[in-house]
Amino acid sequence: MEGDIRDPFPWVRVEWVDSCEIRDNSDLELHQLPEPQKLVQCGFLVKETTEYVVVSGAIKLQGKDGTLFDYSIAIPRVAVASITQLKPEV
Repeated sequence: MEGDIRDPFPWVRVEWVDSCEIRDNSDLELHQLPEPQKLVQCGFLVKETTEYVVVSGAIKLQGKDGTLFDYSIAIPRVAVASITQLKPEV
């Protein structure tokens, strides 16, 4: 393994809301209609813009600049309820 794990990206917990569609999606009655999903995403906050944040579940010390990201998701800011920075216990 080359080098030590660097931690330039904070570990966060993002609470957010996503759209939802049920599998059988025709001829629904009012009480069967879906509601948005409340989600919690934990990982490394690897990118922040005014429009969205990107959270990755894993970072590898490989690639052109020494960092590759796995299990990444872009979450629109309008869907984010909160972002909490987590502190690892040692």
